[in-house]
Amino acid sequence: MSNFFVTLDNIIWSNPIIFLILGSAVFFTIILKGVQVRNIGHQVKLLFGASDSEAGISPFATFCTVIGYRVGTANVAGVAVAIFFGGPGAVFWMLVTSLLDTAISYAECSLGQCYKIKQDGEYRGGAYYYIERGLKCKPLAIIYAILTFICVPILTVAPHAFSIISGFKTSLHISQYITGAIIAVLLFIVISGGIKRIAKTAELIVPFMTIGFIIMTVVVMIMRIQEVPAALGLIVSSAFGAHAVFGGLLGTAVLWGVKRSVNSSGAGMGEAVPAASATECSHPGVQGLVNSFSVYIDLFVCICTALIIILTDCFNIQDASGTLVYISQGSENVATGVADVGIAWTQEALNMIFPGSIGGVLLSFFLFFFAFTTLLNYYYQGETAIAYILGKKSQKTRKIAIWILRVVMPCIFFYFGIQTASTSFASGEVGVGLMVWFNVIVLLLMSPTIKKIHDDYVKQRKAGVEKPVFNPKKLGIKNADLWMEINADKISEEEK
Repeated sequence: MSNFFVTLDNIIWSNPIIFLILGSAVFFTIILKGVQVRNIGHQVKLLFGASDSEAGISPFATFCTVIGYRVGTANVAGVAVAIFFGGPGAVFWMLVTSLLDTAISYAECSLGQCYKIKQDGEYRGGAYYYIERGLKCKPLAIIYAILTFICVPILTVAPHAFSIISGFKTSLHISQYITGAIIAVLLFIVISGGIKRIAKTAELIVPFMTIGFIIMTVVVMIMRIQEVPAALGLIVSSAFGAHAVFGGLLGTAVLWGVKRSVNSSGAGMGEAVPAASATECSHPGVQGLVNSFSVYIDLFVCICTALIIILTDCFNIQDASGTLVYISQGSENVATGVADVGIAWTQEALNMIFPGSIGGVLLSFFLFFFAFTTLLNYYYQGETAIAYILGKKSQKTRKIAIWILRVVMPCIFFYFGIQTASTSFASGEVGVGLMVWFNVIVLLLMSPTIKKIHDDYVKQRKAGVEKPVFNPKKLGIKNADLWMEINADKISEEEK
């Protein structure tokens, strides 16, 4: 299984997907006029601009849910893996890609809102909805829904399950079977409550876990304040092949930077769309902006991890031939390979700063929160895919299928939690890569509609409208009829 997933991973994540991601990110940044950097203040304001409804959740709850999945093990273990294969320069390309990817996040989340539906009393949305209703290609939409069901609540669960369980095993020496069983039960308890319980859980956990991790990073930076300029200089010089030791890693630095950025933020694979579509708002542009801002939080946590590892010199670097071109000077466990690439590197780094093993233990708990909230979103994507695939069936049939997923996904979590690191990370990357290929091409095909949504929102804001109202018929956007119901009163007032 390990060989199969690693081989498939290498095929999917070859140069073409890098060109697709970076090229599309630049394209959307241009046609949306730098939306990700032009509206940061407004993005923050929108987080608290509406409340829950019977059918939808608030923008802030959606933001926390999306942050919950975006800030995951990829922000810790993934950064270490990027440094191992691409050198410190990979961190720079992670940041650049994430910044550009924010425009893709706007595109997919606003499009998801545009074509959402109301089913069983809840708002539902996802890439399969905008493929069917926007591209008018139902067979393609079904294929993507099936792909989502396979890739997200099954394959992409793997690295998060392994990282949580290995983190507790390394720091507290708890059996992976015990940890796996306990967390599987907790996962079932939360996902059994659907999107409302998932959102409430994310609202409680996300602020705590993000602020706590940032505080740990600040402590590390204070303790190693003299090395901070050199660490930042190392990241930049390595990114452009200017460093004496890491200059030969320029190509792999870009590859691993882009790869880990997409795995970390999920922008482009449609992961955020179901939760974004479940939001109560008056215009799809709201969710485009809110979820674009969530990528910045993801970006910041990645920077924190990179600084922790580099400032403490707890990293090795391997070239394409498998030769170590740099061996850690800060940790013997990292240098000798006792501490595996990933979570263990960051735990070693924190243990050098905090007394005893407190740093590693704290990271285990933060990692649990990071990965757990990610898993909640992965489940919801699976639920939404099932709801779409069985859309013509009875509500009872959909509920039975959803409950089967609620039972099976914790079992999948347990299974991958006791596998090897290579199997877990490769399977997760395969899931992400397949969805990126599919979804980004769809977004490019639907770019005219995305631009209409963006331009309409901006036009209304410039005209002094505090809360722009979406009227798809006015824009010539078909099959978005739910919005005529949502904004019926306001549209009626406009027409008068």
